[in-house]
Amino acid sequence: MKTGRPIVSIIMLNWNGKEYTKQCIESVAENTAREKYELIIVDNGSTDGSIEMLEEMKRKKLVDVVILNSENKGFAGANNQGLKIANCKYLFLLNNDTLLEKNWLEKMIQVAESSEKIGIVGPGLPSGKNGNENFGGGYIDDRGIARHSYKNEEGPAEQVGGAAFFIKISVFEKIGFLDECFNPIYFEESDYCARARKAGFEVWHTPNVRIIHFGSAIVKKQAGKWSYVTLNKNRVRYMLLHFSKTRLLKGFFWELLRIIKNIFTLKVHWLFAAYWINLKNFSEIMEKRKRYSKGNLFVGTE
Repeated sequence: MKTGRPIVSIIMLNWNGKEYTKQCIESVAENTAREKYELIIVDNGSTDGSIEMLEEMKRKKLVDVVILNSENKGFAGANNQGLKIANCKYLFLLNNDTLLEKNWLEKMIQVAESSEKIGIVGPGLPSGKNGNENFGGGYIDDRGIARHSYKNEEGPAEQVGGAAFFIKISVFEKIGFLDECFNPIYFEESDYCARARKAGFEVWHTPNVRIIHFGSAIVKKQAGKWSYVTLNKNRVRYMLLHFSKTRLLKGFFWELLRIIKNIFTLKVHWLFAAYWINLKNFSEIMEKRKRYSKGNLFVGTE
């Protein structure tokens, strides 16, 4: 039983991932003192028996709040629902296809509090229980592609993985919510890290905390055109929002090469579909870019 206000609000999404979510909830309970956390689950319209499982978990007091959506609100939209009601010093966005290890919370807090400048912390994310690849601090290259670094050094990074995203409340108070225009998935955490860094915070990766990640198990079910268009739509959106004018010129060059390449792979019409979505939202993107350049980095939600 909880004896006082918890330290961290853990927000976990579920969409037809019953077994992954169940084992993740159990992992949280096994590796975290119950009085230190509140667990908020947002279900994105599951039809696989997840709702009944979540209700049982809540009866067992392993889950504090269950939010049930009638439709899939995406990564940003659903996490924002959890962020709205979170009430702790730290906010932790945790994928349901992960497993925690002992003392993860104490280690994350130790890194977060080692400097006032640190605002976001990401752990090492080995892929599977025996995975050797340990996703570390990454960056976005001139083509708008997220590059993963597999180094075992603790330190600042351009971004960290959204599968386990530890945020100080001071960051949330300054820059607000995830941008739901990156709906339904991809580049939300990249955008959040970029806004946090522009607000004066540092993003840190710490391999001293290991959180096993089974690799976007649910997202992998979505393939083909949908995945390709969504990824490229959000990739270009990120570039338009956060690249300098010089980097945008470099990006334009790479984009021309991408178009030529996709003519031969017969995906060029998918690429143009991604461009068209951003073109329709161009005024909104430019308005945000202008605000961000003036230091107004807060993103709200309805």
